[in-house]
Amino acid sequence: MNSKSVYIYLILFFTLISCNQKSAKDSISKDNFSIIVEGVFAKNDNLQVFYLTNDKDWNDENSIVVPVYASLQMQKLKIDLPEKIIPKNIRVDVGENEYQSNITLKNISVLYKNDTIDGDNDNFKLLFYPNEFISWDPVYFGYKLSKINNSYDPYFMGNDLLIDKLDIIKDHTKEE
Repeated sequence: MNSKSVYIYLILFFTLISCNQKSAKDSISKDNFSIIVEGVFAKNDNLQVFYLTNDKDWNDENSIVVPVYASLQMQKLKIDLPEKIIPKNIRVDVGENEYQSNITLKNISVLYKNDTIDGDNDNFKLLFYPNEFISWDPVYFGYKLSKINNSYDPYFMGNDLLIDKLDIIKDHTKEE
């Protein structure tokens, strides 16, 4: 074998070994809940996820705000809750921009380690209900966001089924 062949074999060998090794980060599952939201937002906006805990009511301190950039394409947003937070319920505020008149939502799911509360393909409608600022628009085939009495606060609130599913995950965390 000439030196060029040895060199090529060494590169291939080290490439294969490095590709097969997982980093320590990959092997350790994160100890936090994540919320997945998939939707179409035609205007720049902010999405805010609130989490209810045993010792706090709904408040901005127990929320995470993420920017949403205008796109007519489906966007997938992952919002990580702080570590060690076990939510009793979840609320997803779908916008602050009063000029955002319609949105399309496909998914609101909750992830924790190996557990998934699957809201994909419109299953989120079984887990969350819209407030009075959100209505179904059959012409747009999505949600219409409206102002009511000069107020604007459209959100989806977790219902009893979501609360029950979060309780099941909470029970799993006690077993670990």
